[in-house]
Amino acid sequence: MKKNKLGRTGLDISQVILGGGWVGGLFIDPKYETMEKAIEFSIESGINWIDTAESYSDGQSEKNIGDLLSSLSGENKLQVSSKARLDPTSSETFESQLDRKLDNSLKRLKLDKLELYQLHNKITLEESDETLTSAQILKTNSVSEIMEKIKEDGRVDSIGFTALGDTVPIKDVVNTGSFDTVQIYYNLLNPTANFDDKGLWNDHDFSGLISDCQKQNMGIMGIRIFAAGLLATDIRHGREIPVTHVIDTSEQEKRVKKIFELVGEAHGNRAQFSLRYGLSTNNLHCAVLGLASLDHLENSIQAVEMGPLPKDVLEEIAKLQKTNFI
Repeated sequence: MKKNKLGRTGLDISQVILGGGWVGGLFIDPKYETMEKAIEFSIESGINWIDTAESYSDGQSEKNIGDLLSSLSGENKLQVSSKARLDPTSSETFESQLDRKLDNSLKRLKLDKLELYQLHNKITLEESDETLTSAQILKTNSVSEIMEKIKEDGRVDSIGFTALGDTVPIKDVVNTGSFDTVQIYYNLLNPTANFDDKGLWNDHDFSGLISDCQKQNMGIMGIRIFAAGLLATDIRHGREIPVTHVIDTSEQEKRVKKIFELVGEAHGNRAQFSLRYGLSTNNLHCAVLGLASLDHLENSIQAVEMGPLPKDVLEEIAKLQKTNFI
């Protein structure tokens, strides 16, 4: 499998990596033997990274991944990234929260350090109980400085954040150059992070974000490549947690239908086509796969082997997207 340099981190990352989240649940719900097979098959297929978070099933994802990885030989080592969500309403300082959360993540993962540790809060213009503003992240003695300290003390090689929320403050954080990596929402339903400008787009707009990240030589990880399953299947599993909030699920489903009416079945099944779309841009260093079963993993590896989509197909999709799927 193709490996890419993860921006300025210098780390090599496979073009698809495993996601440990609740939406897919592959490293939370199945029997241990199934998770073990998923790790083995991933390594055999060339995947070299797994991404998780303390909040995924209250640490269960990290614990399971720690048990799985501790049984691997050194030559089969997977690189690991995790994430922390801070509580701005807590009396505990951000520094204390991050220090405690990182130590707990390392214990669950059975590791001395992480290749990458990421801020998991959405970034918004206004303060709220769950999100952070760019000022909270960037001001003196703020989150970015605290994260730099845990990088300096040897527990973390690189630091990053999840680019969800309001685009203007997200870009403010990017443009400081304070973080090494970023997780960006990118899929067939919303590829705007790769747009130079919004144009006529009427959904959540991330335009210019990838360009700004590239100026800082950041590692760029694509998330929600299947749009929490909306792109992959019409079967709803109850875990389709939205992370953008401009158009509703009904409108998203209409747009999915138009995409696959346009492209047909000549380029793989829906999940494969959606992943191949993500692999068709050189601006993502990897796509994080949220999967639910071994079959999903095998299906994704087949999509990787198929390679990027043909140029003419990408051009037809781009026309549909830029007209808001009319």
